[in-house]
Amino acid sequence: MTALDQPLPAELTGRDHGWFTRYRRWPVFSPAWARGRLWRMALILGSVFVVLVLTVLTNDNPADRPWPGIAELVLTLTGPALLGPALGVWVRRQRWDDRREWWALVLAILAVVAATQAFHAWGAEPLKQFIAERTGNVDEHGKRRRIVMLIGMTIRSPDDEAEPHSGTRGSDPDDPASQISNFVTRAGVAFLLAGGLGLRGLRREREGLAALARERALAEAQAQRREAELRLSVLAAQVEPHFLFNTLAGVRSAIATDPARAAEMIDRLVEYLRAAIPRLRSDGSAQATVGGQFEIVRAYLGLMAARMPRLGWSVQAEEPLLRHRFPPLMLISLAENAVKHGVEPKIGPARVDVRAERSEDGRLALVVEDDGAGFGASAAGTGLGLANIRERLAQLYGDRAALTLKARPGGGVSATITVPLEEAEA
Repeated sequence: MTALDQPLPAELTGRDHGWFTRYRRWPVFSPAWARGRLWRMALILGSVFVVLVLTVLTNDNPADRPWPGIAELVLTLTGPALLGPALGVWVRRQRWDDRREWWALVLAILAVVAATQAFHAWGAEPLKQFIAERTGNVDEHGKRRRIVMLIGMTIRSPDDEAEPHSGTRGSDPDDPASQISNFVTRAGVAFLLAGGLGLRGLRREREGLAALARERALAEAQAQRREAELRLSVLAAQVEPHFLFNTLAGVRSAIATDPARAAEMIDRLVEYLRAAIPRLRSDGSAQATVGGQFEIVRAYLGLMAARMPRLGWSVQAEEPLLRHRFPPLMLISLAENAVKHGVEPKIGPARVDVRAERSEDGRLALVVEDDGAGFGASAAGTGLGLANIRERLAQLYGDRAALTLKARPGGGVSATITVPLEEAEA
């Protein structure tokens, strides 16, 4: 069901609205829609009434001023404009199913049209007679003098033989064809003022919301699929045979020459697998924090340092930042890139530093820096991992998050992921 107290999605209504169309951002026949429509209708009808009254006041003969007709016109226009949307709001608040709600709205608008016709049939003449008696627009028998209003030309009485400026007379109100024409005109005007066009808007609203829901469901399914594929690819990259073979080969080599180092490598590998595998198997919701991701990166860099003693590293963050949310698998990907494309191609000592900090605009920034070989030193990379990170950031945060890469002045690369600062639920 549509939430009547919330604006419709911008994908459905658009983002740029002026004052006159702003009410269309709300569901049709919602309270906000009805209020906005009423104010705009009041502006239009009020302008018409002001022009009409000023035109009437220019008539030098007060007895020929058609105040009864103006009063009838005011009620004919304002009645449906007020009653139709009010009934529509009441119907939508009942929260009926779509089909029942649709027919209830149709019946409500038709009831307003019928009430308008009933007023013209039985209520308009007594009202006009009452006003005519108080404004002096009656003949010698006390009957209301009939005055024909020709908007835009003149205001004259039937007895006046002078032709209007356009050269056409007003139609005879007692003529059957004229009565049918007036009936149809009044019904059409009442239907539009009561919200008849809103029925078409409601149908388009429902169709648009249904299409938007399908699009979002499809996008969510696609995002979940990409997430699953990314998890599998990261898991394969982290526990791939090449990774294990290199590590175990280093252990085997160190056993003969440096047993203490071999034992350290085994301990680091166990620590890394304990940190990484449970989080990769879970949905990531409980561990998707800075602290959880730092545990994986710390274990990974420790293992890499055990394999390559020339590697120095650090993982630093203020304690409060560790409790904030951060998407899983992104930080470890940057750390792997730093080792694979920065440290390994470099000859001699190298260093990788990971830290969490607040950016200047108050967001959370996680930085991975290395002093390795720098851009272009390794031809093994495809850029797929970085592209996946950017795509996931866009899906999760839109334009509120970013991945930036830049060369460091002293050599190496600095990679920064910036996301909104959100504390994880306890």
